[in-house]
Amino acid sequence: MRERDVTTLPAHPAPARHVVPKWRLWFGLFGGPAAWSLQEIADYALNAHSCFPRDVPLADPTFDPVRVVTAVVVVVALGVAAASLWVAYQAWRSTRNGAGRDDHHVLEVGEGRARFMAFSGVLLSSIFAFAVLMNGIPIATLPPCAG
Repeated sequence: MRERDVTTLPAHPAPARHVVPKWRLWFGLFGGPAAWSLQEIADYALNAHSCFPRDVPLADPTFDPVRVVTAVVVVVALGVAAASLWVAYQAWRSTRNGAGRDDHHVLEVGEGRARFMAFSGVLLSSIFAFAVLMNGIPIATLPPCAG
């Protein structure tokens, strides 16, 4: 078998793949959506069972600290989404010059998978952090069993 000359090999499509660890890219991309999803599931389970345990909805929840627990869930989910946004933003800044060239050239030739994942993580994390925050407003302002 003949060895290939390294200088003739094409450039890797993700030149900045070693700049940021993979777990940071994946956490930045999916941390916010996962936090929002878990918040939705937890809040729905807590509020639905506390306010509607049988056929008729209740005026007061059966589980008294339901508002406190759901507020804690919102704060934790918002913390995870904010951490995901921060990690994605740091990864995006770290991969700024992934191929050692300007961004326009990198975009034209289709390079920069790590930068794309990091920027997508910034967008997704900010959207889902906003969604977590918007889900927290009714918990803070409305009675627990408001229908």
